[in-house]
Amino acid sequence: MSASYSPGLPPNQQSPTFPTILASNSPLFQASPDISFISPQFHAPYVLQTSLQVARELSENTSVSAGFLGSHAVHLISGSAYDLNLNPLQGTTTYIVCPPATISAPCNGNTIVLPNMDSGLLTEGYRNANLGQINMLISPGRSYYRSFFAQLEHRMSDGLFFQLSYTLAKSTMTNGVDFNNQFDFSNTAGPSLLDQRNRISFAAVYLPHLERLTTSRVGHALLSGWRFSSVMQFSSGRPYAGLLSPACTSSNLSFNNCGLVVDGSLTGNNNLNDSAFNQDTSNTASGINGAGPTPGIGLNSFYGPWLERIDVALARSFSLGEGKQLQLQLQVFNLFNHANFYVQNGNGVNQLQYNPIGTNCGDGISLNQTCYLVPNSGLGNFGTLQEISPNGLPRAFQFSARFTF
Repeated sequence: MSASYSPGLPPNQQSPTFPTILASNSPLFQASPDISFISPQFHAPYVLQTSLQVARELSENTSVSAGFLGSHAVHLISGSAYDLNLNPLQGTTTYIVCPPATISAPCNGNTIVLPNMDSGLLTEGYRNANLGQINMLISPGRSYYRSFFAQLEHRMSDGLFFQLSYTLAKSTMTNGVDFNNQFDFSNTAGPSLLDQRNRISFAAVYLPHLERLTTSRVGHALLSGWRFSSVMQFSSGRPYAGLLSPACTSSNLSFNNCGLVVDGSLTGNNNLNDSAFNQDTSNTASGINGAGPTPGIGLNSFYGPWLERIDVALARSFSLGEGKQLQLQLQVFNLFNHANFYVQNGNGVNQLQYNPIGTNCGDGISLNQTCYLVPNSGLGNFGTLQEISPNGLPRAFQFSARFTF
């Protein structure tokens, strides 16, 4: 830091070379028209948990157990933008769902009428006309988790140990944990993105004691010390939502001609059915996975594929004298090289189910609009899996040796 100081001038009439003093009319001093605050009805989230388990010994080394586990989360903070200053929605969007093989519009199909949520028609001023968005932190959400689990366990005896467990579970959310229309939370009930209905786990260790099959010293040396073990896991996939691509506002209903020219500027092609996305600011979330959900099918109504992993290991131990032992082991991970695709939290899969198109679809001007929902059936279409799970590595072999003394 350096400064040019003159003893002949008062200090308050001199400026340092660095840092630069901002001008009084600098845009950095301008206030944003948007404000944020915490709802007066905001409550801290909390969770109620219940569990019940019973166990029964079937034999000296075998037992079975079963139980129930549940949780109820209350006052969950909404992950979408809630604008207290947003005027009530005006107009309607008529969605016409085209049959599966359709590649162009117009078409005939199921008709669904919902509020028009184009960004050009979302206006501020419901609470104060002098302000922009009044983003309110709210905690309306609830979630429920219920599961039944059972386990069969055989403790090590006669060279065998195994444990088999199964869990049947359901995780749901409701009342605006995520939402696309801040004026109506009725369609927000659905599976949680962490929902996993079925999970099966199996682990076993077997010491075959093959040396019992022979009385010869050589046979005993070759057949003793073997151990086989395995861990298996099978689980059902997690859910994801069907979403709408941004609209194609096309005067001739062609996907090669999207956009509306107004005063020399290209406009239209709005994001549909998601006020939270269209109200997105730097200090708010962007709605349900950043796009409008497909109308009429429910939130998070599609599931990814099952996950499967089978690992096995074969080991042989050699006694090298008193207190000394050498163990050689071969392990195979993901024995059948099963491709485990990652579908979680809306990632790892193409969620765009339909491509909306219409002459006034998403134009941001028309109060009442019609949108044909053409199935996304091209390359990399809806439901295409895009990513392998970090835990779903390809088949791998591992050799190891361990010497203990």
